[in-house]
Formats: sequence, C-alpha cells, structure tokens
Amino acid sequence: MKPALVQKLNVAVFFATSFSCYQGARHGIPWLGLVILAVHVAFFLPSTTVKVRRILVALLTGLIGFIADSSMIRLGVYSVSASTRWLIPDPLCPEWILVLWLNFGFMLYVFWPVLAKSRLSAAVIGVIFAILIMGNASRMDLILFRAPSWHGYLIVAACWAVLVPFFAFYSYRCFGENHVRS
Repeated sequence: MKPALVQKLNVAVFFATSFSCYQGARHGIPWLGLVILAVHVAFFLPSTTVKVRRILVALLTGLIGFIADSSMIRLGVYSVSASTRWLIPDPLCPEWILVLWLNFGFMLYVFWPVLAKSRLSAAVIGVIFAILIMGNASRMDLILFRAPSWHGYLIVAACWAVLVPFFAFYSYRCFGENHVRS
C-alpha cells in the first residue's frame, strides 16, 4: 500500500477503535475496543518501519494514561459506571479507557508531526481533546464528574495539557525521520 493510503486508513481505524470503546462500554461489551485495537495493530503494524518502537510507544502511552486516569478516579475527580467494567476493578481505570490510551499511543506514529510542531499546540490539542473525549463519555453516562463538573473537566484538561506534549516529544525522539511519508 502507498504510505498516504496507509496514513488515511490508520486514522479511519483509529476513529473506529475509539467509537468501539465508547459503544462497547455503553452496551455492556467493554472489551470490544480491545478487539478492534488488536485488529488495527495486526493490520497496520506490518506497514510500519519501526515496529518495536511503535508498540513500545503505545504501551508506554497506555501505562501512563492508565496511571493518570486511575489516579483521577481514585481521587474522585470522576467515577466510572460499574457496568462499563470487564476485568479491571474499581478504582482503577477501566479497559475501555485504557484502550483509548493504547489506541492514541499506537497512532502517535502518525500524529507526532502535528503534535510536535510546538509544545503549546500539543497542550492546546490535549485540552481540546480532553474536553471532547471526557465530555462524550459523560454524555453517554460512562463516567460521572463530581459536582461541580467543571472542576473535573479542568483537572482532566490540565492533565492532558501535560501528557500530550510529553507523548509528542517522546514520539518525535522515537520516530524522527522514520515517519510514514505521503
């Protein structure tokens, strides 16, 4: 496949994986996102020139995201509906949120050129997507922010404003010129 097509398909499957995380959790199958992510990785990893690094970045992103979200759940910033859990017990981050982080980490191979333009743009992107993603999860009743909810959004946005630039910088160091070119 041509690199430009690989990038476009990666982005499409990224959104499909994210959607499956939300819808799976919403409909009692919180492992659905994990299955779609496994298909995503199995299909697109062979077209990657830096396979091991791409997997390691995804795992590191997943681990850090898991710790960050588990900490916010433990501190009561937000709670997760018990029906959206599969194997990971409360107060740890549920599987569907972990898969969202792993999915983002796997896609850093494609996203880092946009995120690495400046730390400020990465932080702003982190804030915007924190509000969009957590707002979507809240509207679907997958998570519940403690009142007043704007405090929770502010905490999550601040966390992502730090994490997204960190992931962008780390991805730049890992992938550099090995990025998929169009």
